Amino acid sequence: MSWTLPGFEKLQCPPEYQAHVTAIGGLNRFGFPNFRLVWGQTETEFVWGVDANGKKGQHVVFKHQGIPAWFMESWKPPECFGTAELWYAMSWDGETHTLGEYPWRGLYMPCPFNLYVKKVVGGGIRYGVADAHGHRQVIEDPVRMEIDAMPLNHYIIDLLVPNMLKDLDTTNEQRRVALENRKAAELAAFRTRAMEAYIDASPAFHGNDFSGASNREAWMQRIKEKQAGLKLTDKDIQRILGKAHRVH
Repeated sequence: MSWTLPGFEKLQCPPEYQAHVTAIGGLNRFGFPNFRLVWGQTETEFVWGVDANGKKGQHVVFKHQGIPAWFMESWKPPECFGTAELWYAMSWDGETHTLGEYPWRGLYMPCPFNLYVKKVVGGGIRYGVADAHGHRQVIEDPVRMEIDAMPLNHYIIDLLVPNMLKDLDTTNEQRRVALENRKAAELAAFRTRAMEAYIDASPAFHGNDFSGASNREAWMQRIKEKQAGLKLTDKDIQRILGKAHRVH
């Protein structure tokens, strides 16, 4: 059960087949289907960078290389692509903006299974008719690539149910791992900030004099220690200051 398209076509998935896929995969938290069917010569996407002609910026390309076949796409939540800060830090260069805008509502990615088969037709080497001297010319037969694509029908969609459910579990696992990694990174960043704040709030030279420098904590501590050991009598005061007289 297959078809071969020799030319270029732009097709849209019939609503009844997309409804069938949505009934299997359900909706995401934004109200969009977790799976969708798209045609390889219709679906496009924006890419950023430098194209073959040296042009910088945003470009429109076929998402599935323009292959004349149906593709199943799986929705991936934004958590799977890291934080927005990390996204822009890894891609932004001011001119090409390699990854474009952060996928705030997630992205549709190709599923790991295909609805088509590539096959090579022709090719090979053969020998021509021998001439008068018995020599034969080596002839290389032309070769071409053909796409053997499956048509849309409900029977084929039902056959894909196990693969779709497996990919849905993979998406949930990717989201769980991504959230755990983000939590670990945030905790590490929090600990770093806490240590930096602790170091900034600590007394200079850890409370010790260095190169003639002093701090209030160490200075006050020395005053208290001297006061605690200071015990003077009236005779000691007279000996140090001398005798005085009173004015009545």
